[in-house]
Amino acid sequence: MTALRTLAEKRGRDLGQVVTGALDYLTGCRRPDGSIAEDPAIRIFQDWDSVNALKAIGLWPEFATGTHRRTAEAIMDFLRAREKPTGMLSWGVLATGPADYCTETSSEYVTALTLAGRGAECGAKASFLRARQLPSGPWAEVHPHIPQAFQTEPSVTGFAAMALTGLDQEPRYLDEMLAFLAGRQQPDGHFGINWYYYGTYYYLMAPAVAALAEFGHLTAVARARDFVLSQQRQDGSWFDQIDEFGDYSSPEQHTAMALETLAHAGVGVGEPAVARGVDWLLGRVRPDGGWRGGRYPYPDTDSYRGFHATQDVFTTARAMSALKLLDGLEA
Repeated sequence: MTALRTLAEKRGRDLGQVVTGALDYLTGCRRPDGSIAEDPAIRIFQDWDSVNALKAIGLWPEFATGTHRRTAEAIMDFLRAREKPTGMLSWGVLATGPADYCTETSSEYVTALTLAGRGAECGAKASFLRARQLPSGPWAEVHPHIPQAFQTEPSVTGFAAMALTGLDQEPRYLDEMLAFLAGRQQPDGHFGINWYYYGTYYYLMAPAVAALAEFGHLTAVARARDFVLSQQRQDGSWFDQIDEFGDYSSPEQHTAMALETLAHAGVGVGEPAVARGVDWLLGRVRPDGGWRGGRYPYPDTDSYRGFHATQDVFTTARAMSALKLLDGLEA
């Protein structure tokens, strides 16, 4: 039994039941077209939510039932029909041109397909992503709805790099990538905070730390670890808030991504802070098996009205990712 499962059992919880309940919740959000959406009337992040759900199912094959696997097949059929000519994806229904795509959604799509055993289908997608790395090191978003100043946040590079490593490929400009990520790290260990990227340090941190750890940049990883540990709240959770955006997203969402960051840094449940965070997160599972995500943060302007969306699917998928990473670590 893994250290995580032993911890859960000591707290009176069965990790398999938690995971199965979450898979049931995601499957319950399946729409007739195969996509995953909490509310069929809100499709702004339909592709992104579908990719995250597909990845979550792929992370836990030992608990996936036939129903869950059929859901994964339906999601893949939906996403295949949503691909751009390049094989890339946008994040949802906002109108974009054939050359526009979301690097993060596309990278996580490659990762999800790899987990689903479809890595052999990802050659052209991976080659396209690899070729799109900038010689200065980062990847950029290629989407007209993302402000230019936000297009090279560290998470974009982290997701792209990890999609490639999942297929045993290295970035074209590895040294430049590591220098870019290390250069974006602040002295206290984080990589900034941006309302467009969920308004939390940990969304930017988790994939960036994953890439830095993958390629042995351990000094930067240690600084990130120390920052996350320093930000934990007394109840075991994590939560950030940006001025003028109010109480938008949820502690469940931020805690899941903080735990992901720590797991990428190699910190398991033997660390008391991680054990407390896991306890808190497991205690917040809803009766339907999912976790509350709050809403996507957006400014109170007409141009962003269409971004109104709840984040339960995304948060549930990130919680399942954090638990899977921690399940693979020793105490």
